[in-house]
Order: sequence, then structure tokens, then C-alpha cells
Amino acid sequence: MEIAQRALAKNAAARTVEPVFTDDHLVVPMSAGGQIVGVVGIPMIGTPPTEGRRRVVSAAAALLGISLRNADLFRSARENSVRDDLTGCYTRAHAIEVMDAELRRARRSHSPVSVIMFDLDHFKDINDRYGHLAGDAVLAAVGARMRDVLRGSDLKCRFGGEEFLVLLPETPIEGAKRVADTIRRELAEMQVAWKDRILNVTASFGVTAALPAEIDTQAIIARADAALYHAKEQGRNCVRLGVESAVA
Repeated sequence: MEIAQRALAKNAAARTVEPVFTDDHLVVPMSAGGQIVGVVGIPMIGTPPTEGRRRVVSAAAALLGISLRNADLFRSARENSVRDDLTGCYTRAHAIEVMDAELRRARRSHSPVSVIMFDLDHFKDINDRYGHLAGDAVLAAVGARMRDVLRGSDLKCRFGGEEFLVLLPETPIEGAKRVADTIRRELAEMQVAWKDRILNVTASFGVTAALPAEIDTQAIIARADAALYHAKEQGRNCVRLGVESAVA
């Protein structure tokens, strides 16, 4: 690492992207699109590289640089294709795909998996009163708050419209309920600035957990969704558990 840094520093000072022989290593920057994406270092102890060898290593580094850049572009395109632009959450299709895989993993490892579904209360009123751009600002704020509150390993999904899904690996139903309560409080306390107004929002939550060896993604989502509607019916801005996974 230190050798590579010294080689790059020499190139930066000379404003070039050329092979550098330093500390008995031939170090060649890998560049693509005018950006350095890495370096190739080849030890050559006691033997300075010939011009021919420099050209061969430089050509190899150029090809590697392009390959790395293409791989990074593909990863970025893939990431963008499975995320909702407005909220930064994953899309419904991707969430179901991840849930399928997580349920199979949980069955093999006998680990708990829980799901939270929540829906913003009276969201249509915000759109009708202040316009859809105001509604978009609220949805973006909800996505940001989810990222702040939840673990990196928790999957955050915009399931559709103003409905969201959270997949909690390694989490039993009791822990999922605590997480849902935390999100509920965070959203209720959130203030979204819109023009000269402050918009407030609450949400209703349904929580369920996968039953032992269960791999039916749609059944789990349906239980969480049914619990969500119980929350709506029982006053909104609350958390309800799916019947099959209710805590005694």
C-alpha cells in the first residue's frame, strides 16, 4: 500500500499516469475514463524493468482498469435498478427476491426472521391539500428516517405508494415489535418542511415473524399486511401483531 501511494504521489507531482519503478517494484496505475481506479505492482528486486516489460505491464494495467470500471458501472446500474429513486428504499420486486433467499437461509440455520409493514396515515390528505410534491417530500423524509433508525442489515422497501416493508433478519417477533414502535415514534415526531409549512405524519404498523421452517414469502407478507389493517381499524398510529406470531 505504501509503495503504491508513493508511486501515485510521483505521478501526481508530474501530472502523468505512467509506470513508476520504486522500492524494487514496477507500479503501474490502472485508469479508465480519466480516473485512476487502482494500481498494479510487480516486484523486480535488483532488476530494473526493461522498456519492453514496462509496455507489457502498462497494456495489462489498461485492460484491468477498463474491466474494473465496467464492473463498477454494472454494480451501480444494478443498485440503481433495485432502488426507489424517491425514498432510497429497495423496490418491491427486489424485496421479495431478498425475502425468498433470507427465508431459505433462516430455515437452514434455524434463525428467526420478522417482517414489518407500515402505511402512512391519511397520506391522501397531504397530497390533496398540499399537492403531490409535498407528498413526495414526506415520502423522501420517511425513507431517510428509516435509514437512520434501522440496521444496515435490515432491508428497507417501498412496497407501494405510501406503504413500506422492513425485513429484519435474526430478529424474533418481540424485537421486531420494539423496532416497529421505534419507527412509529420517530415518524410521529418528524417534521417535514414544505414551503412555509411543517408537515407531520403518523403510520400504522403490522408485525409478524416467519413460522418454523416457513418459506412462503407471500403468506408472511399477507399476515403483516392483515396486522397493519388491524392497526388502521383500531385508531392508527399504533403497532399490531400478526395472529399466528402473537406474543402470549
